[in-house]
Amino acid sequence: MRRNGVTICAFFGFGWFVGGAGVLGDGAAYWIGLALAAALSIGLVFAVPRVASTRERPRELPVNWQRSYLFWILFEVVLIVAAILVLRGLDFIGFLPGTIAAIVGAHFIPLARAFDEPKYRWTGYAMIVAGIAGIAAGTGGVGLAGAVAGFGSAAALWATGAAVVKRG
Repeated sequence: MRRNGVTICAFFGFGWFVGGAGVLGDGAAYWIGLALAAALSIGLVFAVPRVASTRERPRELPVNWQRSYLFWILFEVVLIVAAILVLRGLDFIGFLPGTIAAIVGAHFIPLARAFDEPKYRWTGYAMIVAGIAGIAAGTGGVGLAGAVAGFGSAAALWATGAAVVKRG
């Protein structure tokens, strides 16, 4: 399960980076950033087979962890769709990237318990902070908001993936 978590962090970290990369333009900065983000994500995926647990105690998944996981994913999706509909309807598009990042971050907090992975709480907190910063940047437009929320969320996910690879 830890291996899947690292791969998911790598994949979505890259996605969040791409979501924020529009602010880099279409020149060299964009392509260099994209190449570095891809290398980091691919590096995490290639490190997955090296994940071996150094935990002091065995992982203790709750009996209903799959139901809890599905509930929080569904809840996250419903909140994201509602946020898109409401913010688009109010013409507050600039606040969408930060709002979505905060929602995604919030879903990590209960998943920390469902997967018995305390690091996911910190991932959630970091993404919520990135989301709040993205919301604050939303007054500067969707590009700036996307960069703040996207780069912050990517960093949180990549850091989580690296921490899980390191600790196992």
